[in-house]
Amino acid sequence: MMEGGWGPLLAAVLLMLALRGTGIALAWRLPADHPAIAWATAVSEAALSAWVVLALVSPGPWPLAARLAGAATALAVFTLTGRRLLPGLALGLAAIWAVERLLH
Repeated sequence: MMEGGWGPLLAAVLLMLALRGTGIALAWRLPADHPAIAWATAVSEAALSAWVVLALVSPGPWPLAARLAGAATALAVFTLTGRRLLPGLALGLAAIWAVERLLH
């Protein structure tokens, strides 16, 4: 088992990516602006967002400073990369890890 809370976090990330990948595989004939594509994208992002909010407000294995740094980094990268979810998620997780290491 993974140390701390990384196991559930990794599971949430993998499930989000699987949902997005399945949507892409099933919708390859639909245009990018089709309502079904927009719905699948919204559901995937909402599921991940709900987990992120829960991780921020619930007491867990990471200090509050690490959680807030991760959220701020993820939001900044998400915004600066034109609303790309994966870079924001990856760098947000890296920020959590870095701050956690600095504090311990």
